[in-house]
Amino acid sequence: MLRFTIHPSRDRRVKFDAARGYLLGAHDMAVKGRIKVGDGILECETTSSKAAAINLECETKEMGRLALSTCLLEQRDEPYLLLLELARHRIKQFIAKAEDWQIWDHPAAKEALEQWNRARDHFTSAMTSADPAQADHESALALITGLKASERLAVAHSRILMHRRFGSRAASKLVLGVKLDPGITPSRATGAQGEADQFAQFDMVSLPLPWSKIERAPGVYDTSVLGPWIEWAQAHSRTVMAGPLIDLRPANLPPWLVAKRGDFAALRDGVWKFAEAVGDAIAGHVRMWDIASGLNDGEWWTLKIEQMVELARRAEVGLRKARKEVPTLVEIEHPFGHDVALREGAIAPRAFVEALVNDGVHVDCLMVKLLMGEPGSGHLTRDLLEVSAMLDAYIPYRKPVFVEIGAPSALIDQQAGHWRAPWTPKSQSVWASRIFAIAMSKPHVELVLWHALQDSDASAPPHGLVGIDRAVKPVAAALATIRNTLRKPLGVWKPVVQKGPSGAHAHDGGSRGA
Repeated sequence: MLRFTIHPSRDRRVKFDAARGYLLGAHDMAVKGRIKVGDGILECETTSSKAAAINLECETKEMGRLALSTCLLEQRDEPYLLLLELARHRIKQFIAKAEDWQIWDHPAAKEALEQWNRARDHFTSAMTSADPAQADHESALALITGLKASERLAVAHSRILMHRRFGSRAASKLVLGVKLDPGITPSRATGAQGEADQFAQFDMVSLPLPWSKIERAPGVYDTSVLGPWIEWAQAHSRTVMAGPLIDLRPANLPPWLVAKRGDFAALRDGVWKFAEAVGDAIAGHVRMWDIASGLNDGEWWTLKIEQMVELARRAEVGLRKARKEVPTLVEIEHPFGHDVALREGAIAPRAFVEALVNDGVHVDCLMVKLLMGEPGSGHLTRDLLEVSAMLDAYIPYRKPVFVEIGAPSALIDQQAGHWRAPWTPKSQSVWASRIFAIAMSKPHVELVLWHALQDSDASAPPHGLVGIDRAVKPVAAALATIRNTLRKPLGVWKPVVQKGPSGAHAHDGGSRGA
């Protein structure tokens, strides 16, 4: 058993919430277990006696509400100090990525290293203090300072890589995309101002394939719902990515298939026929197929791993029958995979990718989805270093990666967390700029896709670039500015001092908005 002591910090700088907490084993794989919170004690029961870690939400005034982990710890009866172990992991993670990125001596990382040293000093004070309250206070300072240092490190690293990647050449023609909603007409979604200004920088549009709206009766297909957006994309010279074809959430499946939940033969045959019908109807207008999303998650329709692979293969082959040269991708819905162990039959994201590769399913690209701050345990808010490290984990697959990003412009679920400050149009915009830069700095990442063009209704997370009132949000201009910057070479890296409020990234070590 893992046990942790929770001493309320002297000034309550850190608040904990284990409601969506989970346990981790080796290689950051989620493990089954139970977390209980009592009077000043947090207990974790696992099905194994091996070392484990806990991930839970921590809220601070400076850094927001983030999902954070401890290091792997040996199970014992004597309790660990929770804040101390969270700080230890953050300091250790900083060291690991600084070594991995070989950034210790780079001037861009100077302020991050200085802040990390301050975090280490606080951690040492916590380790040597005989007063539990004082130790907890120093641990809180070590954690907060360590988070600030690690985010600065992630930003500095992205600046360095952006100039290495695009210093002497412009980015490709496909860098920034946005996801559409087939249920909203182009005129309602864009409007004159948005179409003329903010959206001129978007190179690709992602057009979902709502199976439930296309196959309203078994074997009867009507793709007219896609027509207005396909015509809009052609008129505005936008590249179209269509999909996902397979999305096994009940709202996306036709009613006749929902009624056959668990019947894999019906699902397999339905996927094949749907893929053929869609391919025949729109293949001439599509530059890339998104064949599946969340097949490995097992949220509503549980599949065996061989069934996941077979569905992906059938969708890919069915879509390619109309045009063989159109490339394909698979979406990784929950890339951190933290809740996989909680569902029977689900497998970790990277294990799913390995299964596709090993079984010879032809997938040209991977789509990693980074949605934060919305309901659902799969969308907890992560700090910038966690995001950067997760994207690095896809380098070994030697496949291009697209990154779909999204965060709300208003706080809709306290438990889903927030970055720095509760979500507002401004914080959404700043977050998007940081994540876009981090993603595009990775040599294996080719495109960033914003999750939604327009907010659909008041009940849905407000991810859109355009609000329900059709007003364009600041995030649209922020993304467009970075995209426009990448149309020309960035030149050599130079340190740039940017004036800002206390605690902001004053020395970003980049230029021209990169």
